[in-house]
Amino acid sequence: MRHLAVFALTVAALAGCGSQRTTMDTPPPTAPSAAVVNIAPAEAAPKTQQAYAQFVDVRTAFEYKAEHADRAINIPLEELEANLDRIERNEPVYLICETGRRSKEAAEMLVSKGYPMVYNVEGGMTVWRAEKLPMAKPAAN
Repeated sequence: MRHLAVFALTVAALAGCGSQRTTMDTPPPTAPSAAVVNIAPAEAAPKTQQAYAQFVDVRTAFEYKAEHADRAINIPLEELEANLDRIERNEPVYLICETGRRSKEAAEMLVSKGYPMVYNVEGGMTVWRAEKLPMAKPAAN
């Protein structure tokens, strides 16, 4: 009987030393959240020529009509939220304005609405023009 008691205690002790999973204080990994990516105009220009890329000029209609980057569509910042249906959610969105301020605001809004691939063209049309990047052909009157 004594051997049985010693055996039972040994088994219990060994079971207590087994590999138990320990919990860590760190939360489980989550999917990375979307964030606005700032991109230089020279880097953005070839990307905006890709078939699936969306290039949105958030300046006023007046500014856009005066001149705009090649392939850019115009959705003024003030009208962007009401026109989200014009922007495909799961394809890259490149945003441009005159200096980068309005496009940054637009980019932050799109990210907050769940758009995962949002790019702010830094320096806007000011830099785009200075670097002589592709411009839309003027409309014939």
